Amino acid sequence: MLGLAVQLAAASIVIPAGTSVNFTTVAPISSKTVIQGQRFPLTVSEDVTVDSHVVIPRGTAAVGEVDAVSGTGVFGKAGRLVLRPLFVDIAGERVNFVGISVDEGRDGTAAAAVTTALIGAFGLVITGKSATVPAGSPLYGRVRTDGTIHLASEKAQ
Repeated sequence: MLGLAVQLAAASIVIPAGTSVNFTTVAPISSKTVIQGQRFPLTVSEDVTVDSHVVIPRGTAAVGEVDAVSGTGVFGKAGRLVLRPLFVDIAGERVNFVGISVDEGRDGTAAAAVTTALIGAFGLVITGKSATVPAGSPLYGRVRTDGTIHLASEKAQ
């Protein structure tokens, strides 16, 4: 047969532990509506490369988790969110991540303290802002342990 034949060959690439991966949130996340342990969608925001090979393409769906959450409190205590990337499934393999991101709402404790001093116990009704992470916000992680990805590559004969 004359011409160019294209053959698919399996290539294995190791993604080293500690490799940086940048994510973005897909939807807004608020300390008002989430609970600890709740999972949320992420996307990989930049290609992850190893030895000039893209091993996790930009746009790949990933999963994050709410590590800790607290709502607003009395005396103007701000809400707090601790988020972390969990994993991405790529080429039939799961790659696990480490890393956290902390977001806190605006604290209103100073206003609550002044109000309490001026009008007594009514200062208790002043609360801080909820912590909110908008869609498209960055979240950073690192590959937890070395992982092998089996990718198909094209070779000309």
